Amino acid sequence: MEKGNPTISTTVELISLLGSPWTAKALWILHHCGIPFHRRPFEPMVDEVWLRYKLGLWPWHRRFWSRLTVPIAILNTPNQPSRILLDSLDIAEWAMTTSTSESKSSDKAVDMSKLRPWNALSDVLLEFGRAAFVKVATTDVQAAIDVLAPPWMKKLPTFLVTIIMKVAVRIFAFKYRNENQQSKSSVALEAVQKIRGALRSGKGQYLVGDQFSYADIVMAIAVNGLSPSDEVFQFTVPRKYDSEVSDFLHDFEDVKEWKNAVIKKHMPQMLRKTTPS
Repeated sequence: MEKGNPTISTTVELISLLGSPWTAKALWILHHCGIPFHRRPFEPMVDEVWLRYKLGLWPWHRRFWSRLTVPIAILNTPNQPSRILLDSLDIAEWAMTTSTSESKSSDKAVDMSKLRPWNALSDVLLEFGRAAFVKVATTDVQAAIDVLAPPWMKKLPTFLVTIIMKVAVRIFAFKYRNENQQSKSSVALEAVQKIRGALRSGKGQYLVGDQFSYADIVMAIAVNGLSPSDEVFQFTVPRKYDSEVSDFLHDFEDVKEWKNAVIKKHMPQMLRKTTPS
């Protein structure tokens, strides 16, 4: 159980993929709000059927055959039906409205209408990075092995790992084919420019108002996907496979410096590489 505010009666089971930026959004905001949770690791392909059964879905349910992604939060409150949150933004909104930690729930004072656009912009950058990764991994499966293969898989014979990851990349590419096709560098560039604009119009430290908020969380994670910090455990495209993505922010040193400052000051230890998985 991750540390947090023990006064909250609802228990939170977070089904998550450590390394996924969307999982990072949920982990970070739960920690920020002081909400305790139990993290249940999820492995793509291996846990797909288990996840559906966990959510009460059976083959005769239409939802069983639809796309499911993590993180997913299952909220259990005594004498009440379980509640399921299927999106990192839903998890964040619940956390910010539920938190009883006055020192860590500054987002309560921020209108959600000001935070949702930043979450949408973060998805633009994350989807751009994901599309770039799919492009690279489709060409060179070793990129997928380096980034996505869990430690236990890397111990298997090389030929077997290669076969498994080639299949995984094809499934991954198909799963997000619509987002990958719609992702454009020009749109991603506009999102980064909005970060710069917000920082320049404010005091240069936070995106919304003068306090750290969910907006800073999601955008720091998104920017890190394109300009990775060595200390952060997050799936990114290794520079040796795609220098174009790595150089995408070469004209935005101010934005990268802001991201690094946010990570250094606010990112919880669980999202850093020194944390055991």
